[in-house]
Amino acid sequence: MPRSTTITHARANLFDRYVMVDWSANSTPKTGRDSIWIASGSTRGRVRLVNPPTRREAVELLVDLMLSCADERTLIGFDFSFGYPVGFAEGVAGAGAGWEAVWAMLFERITDADDNANNRFEVAAELNGVLDGVGPFWGHPGASAPVARRRPPAGRLAQFRLAERRVIDEGHRPFSAWQLAYPGSVGSQMMLGIARLEGLRRDPRLAGRGRVWPFETGFGVEGIPGKPGQVLFAEIWPSMFPITSRENIRDAAQVDSMVRLLRAVDRSGELAEWFSPGLSSGERRMVLREEGWTLGVR
Repeated sequence: MPRSTTITHARANLFDRYVMVDWSANSTPKTGRDSIWIASGSTRGRVRLVNPPTRREAVELLVDLMLSCADERTLIGFDFSFGYPVGFAEGVAGAGAGWEAVWAMLFERITDADDNANNRFEVAAELNGVLDGVGPFWGHPGASAPVARRRPPAGRLAQFRLAERRVIDEGHRPFSAWQLAYPGSVGSQMMLGIARLEGLRRDPRLAGRGRVWPFETGFGVEGIPGKPGQVLFAEIWPSMFPITSRENIRDAAQVDSMVRLLRAVDRSGELAEWFSPGLSSGERRMVLREEGWTLGVR
């Protein structure tokens, strides 16, 4: 009898390049600790790190990278949330509003100059006013505060999205999107980041090549852009995962580690599972309409 053989089929990667961005809400140009770090790597080999001092320069670097990778499928992760807790969109943009209305509103209201000067606190105060003047945005380090310095009493909007509640259940400690200042806060990065991402979506140089996960793709791998030159934007939270990089600066080490992790789980086939979190039909509708999801949260 002929000897039996086992045939294994190579599992195709979902992406050819992985770009992870540690964002910043600095109001002046800054490099080093607590600034923007961008890590980029293909399926194998060296991970390249850059440290642009301003958000404008970071966006231009990303545009150049996307244009130069016309033959690659690229995943770009940003370490800020793409959506707010349920109810915020309708509260500030009217009945039936979802994530697109919030992104457009922040793009139109946020001023983010080439030198990082910005009006995020003033925009947050305006949105507080639209929401009956009771929060939810808070946190300001200066003497004259357009928003409350400390967290106001609980209002009708939750502190966390479903994705954050999941990671809290797993023992992690995320910060609320409403907190704009003080160590560990993410609210300012989120406001400025969403405004810049909406700018990328509208950039004619990219000709609609980028799609936002999961808002524009749905869950599962079927909606993930699969053609060369296409880009998927996703939110990440590097603190969920161990640091494996030898970089001395934590921000740099986190995005370096994320690139290495993502290409490893893509190579093994596990990354496909990250795009299909366990959600009920009601949770799925809410997440896709407004809240968004963090890649890697199950």
